[in-house]
This record gives sequence, structure tokens and C-alpha cells, in this order.
Amino acid sequence: MVIHLKTKNRSLIASYLIDAGLLLTGFLLAYFAKRGHLRVEQSFLDLLPIYYAAWLFSTLLSGKFRSKTQDVFLLKIKPYFLSALFMAGFLSVFLYGFKLYHLSRFIVWGSLAFFLVLEILFLSGFHFLPRIRKKESGQKSLSPSYIFFAAEFLVLTAVYLGVYFFKRGTIQVSDSYLIILMGIYLTWFYVSLTTHKFAIPVSKNYLKVIWPFVKSALIILSIISFFIFTFRVLEYSRLVILGAVLGFAVLDLLIVTVYYLYTKPRISDEVEPEVFKAQVLFEPEPFEQVVERRQKERQKYTVPVPEIRSDILRDKLRQVYLKNKPRLFNFIKDTLNLNIDIRNAEVISSGNPYNVEILPENSLHFLMNLHEVNDFRRINRYFIEVNKRLVSGGVFISSFIPLEFRRKHFRNRYPRVLADILYVLDFVWKRVFPKLPFFQKIYFGISRGRRRVLSKAEALGRLYFCGFEVVSLKEIDEHIYFVAKKSKEPSHDENPSYSPVFKMRRLGKEGHPIYVYKFRTMYPYSEYLQSYLVEVNGYA
Repeated sequence: MVIHLKTKNRSLIASYLIDAGLLLTGFLLAYFAKRGHLRVEQSFLDLLPIYYAAWLFSTLLSGKFRSKTQDVFLLKIKPYFLSALFMAGFLSVFLYGFKLYHLSRFIVWGSLAFFLVLEILFLSGFHFLPRIRKKESGQKSLSPSYIFFAAEFLVLTAVYLGVYFFKRGTIQVSDSYLIILMGIYLTWFYVSLTTHKFAIPVSKNYLKVIWPFVKSALIILSIISFFIFTFRVLEYSRLVILGAVLGFAVLDLLIVTVYYLYTKPRISDEVEPEVFKAQVLFEPEPFEQVVERRQKERQKYTVPVPEIRSDILRDKLRQVYLKNKPRLFNFIKDTLNLNIDIRNAEVISSGNPYNVEILPENSLHFLMNLHEVNDFRRINRYFIEVNKRLVSGGVFISSFIPLEFRRKHFRNRYPRVLADILYVLDFVWKRVFPKLPFFQKIYFGISRGRRRVLSKAEALGRLYFCGFEVVSLKEIDEHIYFVAKKSKEPSHDENPSYSPVFKMRRLGKEGHPIYVYKFRTMYPYSEYLQSYLVEVNGYA
């Protein structure tokens, strides 16, 4: 016990001595930064004992050397910030009481700022080095909150300098505005530490995620405004001070929003694009003979099921479900033999997969969904669920709005110039973003996978990927309606052509396999349409 107390006392004495040395180092750094030399004036030499008296009293009051184990670094350095605030307060009272207005404020407060930075750097070595060794040994890595702390610090600094440049035309910040910046730093640190602790909370609710940051911005703004009004600090630009705080708050919320959207659980079954990792392209087996009949020469398709036939479904479609869609009814009637038992048929209008999942598997001969495919959150998952509910040869009918109709859609509703601008923005948002890493998560986080843009090739390719074969297509009212039959089980290929780069397996010298890398110029999923294209167009 005696040995333990002696060790503890020695450690405490060492802490005080090291901290006193850091205080002197901080003072000399600030003095050199201001004067360009270390020939310290007598007025500042006379002030040094006051510095150390304020430091000693602040250290005792904050208890920053008390032996408390903290695993969280930001909580470990909290008493040091508190001690710096106490020290700043004591020095302010002394300087104001003795009217020492002639002393450089940059040296007075800059030395305190340098001292605090040196303390934090010194503590970082003791805190992080053992953890880095543990990480190298395979133990758990550091918390990502420190990265967010650094990001917020850099954003705050950049915004302050940017607003200052806008106002003053230079980024050489004056001493008085550097002191204001130090005050903003201290306010930001303590408020953030008590509201969101430099970590983005995990929640499915977006408002719960951003609320700590909104609260932090409001508190910081209130504290700074109170300080300016109370102490009549009116010679400083409100644009620089309040503009920097508000600009930082906006960018902070933007960063949090992007992080929330990026880490939010996926609500789409899209393949994540990888620019620097090419996937092997699926290549279907070539046909042994050309399909002789073209789609326009097809006879009506008959579902190959030995069940009781009836005309009730046809009458229901004409008189109820498609009463206001005569062209669609005629298309279906001309494509299919509708003498299907209505007990094995379903007609719905919903993008919710639940309406399909509740149906028994391998039970339906006919399933029609009047809701367009563009609005399905997980298109492949929906098609696969439909595939499971249909018997072999059963038909699935639905529609989609193809990419090819997008320009026409805008030009029919807006003046040509505005329509072209909106089309470009729509193309970037709905066609480019979903295909790029990082941006894909943001797109699906905001759009929730609804109203996406699909090319005709992609929509049909997804059908073939999910085990369907297209029987017939028809353009009706800016929609393409399809009749597809279940021909096989869904594909298990995990890498459909969705990323910007893909690779294809080829035979090289002496029959050794090689991979050819290519930029994707075709539409996603179009590699699954080979059989359909040959059947419709024949071989060239």
C-alpha cells in the first residue's frame, strides 16, 4: 500500500512538472509567432508568475490530474479544456483589474491555446499508442468518433476562414479575430461533447439523428450571441462570427445527412457498383439454331396446366379490372388464351411485395399487377417472389415506364428549354447516381427506390434474370406492358452488369483462360436478353 502511494505521488509530481513545461513552451511559441524572436519583454516576464498561479489554481479546481481511467479520449481531455477555461477566466480578471491593456492579446491567449494543444498532443501519445499496438495484435480498432471530431474541426476552421476572406479579402486573420476563433473552438467543443459527443447516433429516424446537431448549433449560436451582447463586443463583424457559426451548422448537418443516407440499411436490391473491382460478366450459352418464328407471328400463348378452363377471368378483366383500359385488355386477349380458372388467378395494383408474399407458392397460373415496375423498391426481389408463386408456364403481366420515354415526358409537360434542363437533371439524379459507388446509397436513401428510371433493356433483362421469358410487349399510354411466362428458376448470378467496369472470360494462348476488361456501354442486365433478341430479330 505504501509503495502504491509513493508511485502515485511520483506520478502526480511528474504530471505537474511536465504540464508546467508545456505551459512555458506554449508561451514561447505564441511569443515567437507574434514577435519573431524569443527576447521576451519585461512586461511578459512579469506576467509569467501570474500565468503559473492561474495554471496551478485551474489545475487543482478542474482536477485534471486525478487518476481516473477513461477509455474515451474525448472524455479524458474534457478536464483539460475545463482547466483552460478557468485559466482564461482568472487571467481575464487579473488583466482587467490591473488595466494591462497594452499587452498583446495574441500572446496572452495564443499561449493558452498553444498550451492546450500541446497537452492534447501529449495525452494522445499515451492514449492511442497502446491501442494502436492492440490493433496490430488483432484487437478491436479505435472508435470512428475521432474521425468525426477532426472532420468537424476542419469544417469549422474552413468556414471561419472562408467567411473572413469574403468579408476582409484575406485569410491572414488578425489577432482579435484569432481570439474570437479560439472562443468559438472552446464553445463548439464543450457544447458538442455534451450534445452529440462527436458521434452520429444510430437510428432509423432521420430527425432523431440530426436533432443533437441542431441542438448543438442552437446552443453555440445562443452562447456566442449572449457573449457579444453582454460584453458589447460590437467592433467585430457579425457576418464573420454568426455567419461562420451558421455556415458550420449547415455543413455539419449536410455531412451528417450524407453519412446517415450512406450507412442506412439498403432498401434496394441493386448491385453495389465497384469502380476498381471488375466483376465477371454472365454470358449465356449460344443458341444452337435460329428461332424461326418472330414475336409478331406467335400464336396465342396457352398456360400449360391441366386444370378446369373457364371464361370467367376474361369477363372479369373486360368488365371490372380493365374496364377503363380497353387497349390493355385487347393486348392481353390477343396474346393469351384467357380460359384460365379464376381460382388460380390474381389481379392487384400495388408495389408492396407483401401482397405477393402472402400467396401460396406454385399456385397461380395468372398474376397481373397494374402498378408500374419503376415504383418497386426491390425489383428483383419482387420478380423472384412472383416467380415462386407461379406454376411452370404461368404468366405474369405488368408494366414499366422506359427511359426512352423520359424526354418525351418532359417535353409534353414543359417548354422545350425548361424540359431539356429538367431532363438533364433527371438523367444525372436517376441514371448516373444509382450507378456510382457512394452516390448509389445516397440516391436510394432519399428516393427509397421509388420512381426510378429503367431502360427497356434493363427492365426486360431483370425479368429474364429472375426466371421469366417475355411472351409479348405493347406500348400503351407511355407505358410498356409485358406478358411474361415463368420458364425457369431465378438466376443465382451475383454479378449482373451494373458496375462501370466488368471482365469477360476468354481463352488465351494454348487454351489458358484470360480475362478481358471492358467499360460497360450496354444497359444493365442486357446480357440476359440474348435469347429474347434472337427470337425477336433472328441472327444478323
